Amino acid sequence: MSTNQPIEGDQESQSASEEVEAEAINFNQTSVESVKAEIVRMRLSAAGQVTASEVELRQSAVQQLETQNAGLEQSAAAAVMSGQVNVADSVVGVVQSDQVSATDSAVGIMYATTVETNQGRTGILVARQVQGESIKTAVLLAGNVEGPVETALDTPRALLAGLAAGMGAGLVLLIGSLARRRR
Repeated sequence: MSTNQPIEGDQESQSASEEVEAEAINFNQTSVESVKAEIVRMRLSAAGQVTASEVELRQSAVQQLETQNAGLEQSAAAAVMSGQVNVADSVVGVVQSDQVSATDSAVGIMYATTVETNQGRTGILVARQVQGESIKTAVLLAGNVEGPVETALDTPRALLAGLAAGMGAGLVLLIGSLARRRR
């Protein structure tokens, strides 16, 4: 379905195989394969790929999201590439963005310039600046951190772990080389 007119109201008749293009799209209880628009708003809906300037998801799921401005509330996304992302009570696999604001959310991998997080969890967080009331992550690589951090591996520990792993691998190779020469 392709149109230049805004698509309003419930789009319950959409099938999962359709590609939808429009200037503005509002989905409610809809499932589509691909969406391309300037503005996309989804409620209780699912999409394979969404490409838009502005996207708002409420209780929805998206596999791949490409946008300048994304807002996710009680939603799930596998991959988000955006200029600015606001995530609340949501789950995201991978986020690549300039600015991320995450509240009560879980993110697998977050790569951003600036991150503000509150009561969220991240597997791997890579950013120039991170701030928040409670920063919980397994691996943190950041230039500047403001706020309490709960982490298994931060930037200094990552450097030490890399150095230790390199030295360990070097010793194993050296011992193996010496053992082969003696035979």
